[in-house]
Amino acid sequence: MKMNAANPEFENVLKIARRSDATVLLTGPTGSGKTRLAREIHDSGTRKSRPFISINLAALHEGTLESELFGHERGAFTGADSRRIGKLEASQGGTVFLDEIGELNPRLQARLLEFLQSRVISPVGSNREIRLDVRVIAATHRNLQAAVSRGEFREDLFHRLRVIALELRPLREHWVSLDEIVHGCLEDICLKAGRTVLRISEEVAQRIEAYEWPGNFRELRNVLEYAVLAGEGPEITSRELPGWFCEKSAVISENLMPDQKRPVFFPPKYEQAITEYERAYLRWALDESNGRINQTARRIGMNKTTLMRRMRACGLKAATVAAFGVIE
Repeated sequence: MKMNAANPEFENVLKIARRSDATVLLTGPTGSGKTRLAREIHDSGTRKSRPFISINLAALHEGTLESELFGHERGAFTGADSRRIGKLEASQGGTVFLDEIGELNPRLQARLLEFLQSRVISPVGSNREIRLDVRVIAATHRNLQAAVSRGEFREDLFHRLRVIALELRPLREHWVSLDEIVHGCLEDICLKAGRTVLRISEEVAQRIEAYEWPGNFRELRNVLEYAVLAGEGPEITSRELPGWFCEKSAVISENLMPDQKRPVFFPPKYEQAITEYERAYLRWALDESNGRINQTARRIGMNKTTLMRRMRACGLKAATVAAFGVIE
């Protein structure tokens, strides 16, 4: 399933990325699918039969990162008993995916910039120059533009990386509906597991809809993959879901509606469901604005009078929200 299919502008930029060798910068929150998209771009291009090498720059110790990227010669440092090829050289002819590029220290930012300009590297401990034909795709969850403004990230490197820029949205703000995303994930997971595509029960669908998914696509996929592996029948029920997810999705609104004993995803009547969801939404908005009525109204695009009226309709009196902070 193409997660970007509902957004023509994103799809157009992605088409350019697929058919070119230009450097790509992927941005988006953790778990939004940056690694999968990088792989998709590689597999759709002219380098698809060549290596795709991924390196998480945030996961490596700063002392070994330079060697991991550029390689080293024997004797370059203590413990360097033999020559080692770095990730860039290992990607020769293919694509290197530099995940969490925003974590790169200033010295290695300069070295990477030099490589992007010259397409030549020198391993640690050597003056030997190695010319490379490598496509670079970088990704980060950070706002690199803000990092540039703060002097934490080189502006020239930022522009070198952002030849083609693609921003991935959080799961809850995605262009494709959650139902479609779930179905697409299930198709892929079931295909790889050698099973027919499973359907999900109404209760599971409601749990999925009610949950906020802070881990985005990765978290959703992990839940569905566990359910497919745990189940044997044609339908995924709550019995197949991970225990932690059942606990979290069952009390998803506990903090927002302490008086609500029944899970918000299982209301008895339609009218009550609407009131319960509206109450949860207004409590969330008030919490985000520390109980400030004017700020809450601006945040959700509602005038103050209407907000107060909806609060009263949902049983949210001034005394109810006083615990959140100042009431204007």
